[in-house]
Amino acid sequence: MVRTTGTPSKGCERSLGIDRGELQDVDGFFAVLLWEEYRKKGNKKALETLLAYNIQDVMSLERLLVVAYNKKLKGTPFVQSHQIGLPTQPAIPFSADNATIRQIRRRNGLL
Repeated sequence: MVRTTGTPSKGCERSLGIDRGELQDVDGFFAVLLWEEYRKKGNKKALETLLAYNIQDVMSLERLLVVAYNKKLKGTPFVQSHQIGLPTQPAIPFSADNATIRQIRRRNGLL
């Protein structure tokens, strides 16, 4: 498997102050490792961590869309009337398991 560096969207999130908490250093490559851990070993904590990561991705994309839209409005006559408020972040029903993340990192030489 080829490893790529961090994705641009995660850099955008950091620059906008979006905090992923326990999932801060989990990226798409690591998501694949989480899926493999669940599929091959039946580790339900890996699946729960993956689900938390996927939900966080979707919520972050909505926030990035709103920020980009509002920035695009600047310099137009619609800046006051068409701005969109930032979405509220709902509770994520899944949580990342730090022990599983560390274990997978160690096993794959990612520490």
